[in-house]
Amino acid sequence: MKKVLILAIACMVFVLSACSSAKTTGEKGENGQATFKMIENAKGDKIKLPLHPKRIADLSGSTEELLLLGIKPIASANADYGTRGVFTPTIKDKLDPDTINLGWYAEPINIELVTAAEPDLIILGTLFNEDLYEQLSQIAPTVVVPHPYYAWRERFAFLADLFDKKDVMDKWLEEYEQKVVDWKEKLSPIIQDESFAMIETYPKNLVAYSSTGSAELIYKDFGFKRTEGIPDPEHWGGREMSLEGLTAINPDHLLLMENSENKMSDSKVWSNLKAVQQNNVYRITNIDNYNYSYTAMGRMHLLDMIGSLILEKHKK
Repeated sequence: MKKVLILAIACMVFVLSACSSAKTTGEKGENGQATFKMIENAKGDKIKLPLHPKRIADLSGSTEELLLLGIKPIASANADYGTRGVFTPTIKDKLDPDTINLGWYAEPINIELVTAAEPDLIILGTLFNEDLYEQLSQIAPTVVVPHPYYAWRERFAFLADLFDKKDVMDKWLEEYEQKVVDWKEKLSPIIQDESFAMIETYPKNLVAYSSTGSAELIYKDFGFKRTEGIPDPEHWGGREMSLEGLTAINPDHLLLMENSENKMSDSKVWSNLKAVQQNNVYRITNIDNYNYSYTAMGRMHLLDMIGSLILEKHKK
């Protein structure tokens, strides 16, 4: 999975520098108001967007952000990373029972399912399934979100602007930031100035994260100190490293995203780490990481999850 993400990101860096513009125009309805607006996708093509779409198919992984804006899609690619047949835990009870499950947004989408949904608007993400753009455009107007899966704030802002709901987004972000403040007050006396690292296990190596997903939460939101020696990240926010490389990092605290097939506890290097010896290891799964790290509702949930893990570990 990780290698697929890396290759996809490397192939489209130029897209990230592009921006989309929206302009309300022409075609008045019975009340004299505009019924659509023309927008320009990141690649320069102009599309006619209905101002009040009723049947949105979200292929971009942005269903959480849409729901927060009060928009409920009729088809979504926010499938659970561990069980593709169901939606992620954050949204499964918030969608209508007949919502079409398009799978996981980072994997090939079945275009027949999209067609069957009869959408009046399709939202396509960056990095994944972009080769389907022309086909999708034949089904319904297709908006390309010009921000990758890991830039959840930017995606949220783009959609809020697209649907003229910036005030709704701003209110939710205020709630998010307040929760960040509340958790920092609880956790700062525990972590103090000690160092933190984030590691994800893979069959033949590890990945150290430092700038996106859970790492963004740890280092930017919580403001914990990044352990010296963590390699600078690639575009997607992390970098591969060997198990032995942990010895050079040796953090005071460690958030471990562990695959069930790769148990770090079997390693001698692991048992000698400072964080392990001091019982400062906080575990989530790879599934938790992909379900919660890169979306708005997920990040709100992850704040509580990681905050509670740290608090419980140090409960006196």
